[in-house]
Amino acid sequence: MIIYYQKKKLNYQLYSGIGFLIIGIAIVLLNNFSLIYYTWVLLGLLQLGTWYFKKKHQYLYITEGRLTKNSLFPKSIKLNELTAIWKFKSSFTLETRQAKIKIDKDLMEDESLFKLTDFLNQIELKPQET
Repeated sequence: MIIYYQKKKLNYQLYSGIGFLIIGIAIVLLNNFSLIYYTWVLLGLLQLGTWYFKKKHQYLYITEGRLTKNSLFPKSIKLNELTAIWKFKSSFTLETRQAKIKIDKDLMEDESLFKLTDFLNQIELKPQET
């Protein structure tokens, strides 16, 4: 199962990256070639790179009993080792004895949020050992 980023937020990141890039190129071409003006181009390229990464690697993947949260350094936990699922207003926190993953609800599409909520409600938690 794939939990998708909100398309609205992805589009905003794409448009802001293109905007930064256009502004940066325009400033560099119209003004003198100062190093400070290249930061606009760099910001635009970083935004576009982040957009591409998020578009290619969606927010969460749930496969073969493992939940993976994609980021620059992906985090992963085994679902059969879950000891606690904390449900807050704007996030979920999944805990095992070794790891903890926070999942932000505001980053997900509504349909994906419903799928994830249903999926998490079906999981049987492993008792904590003291």
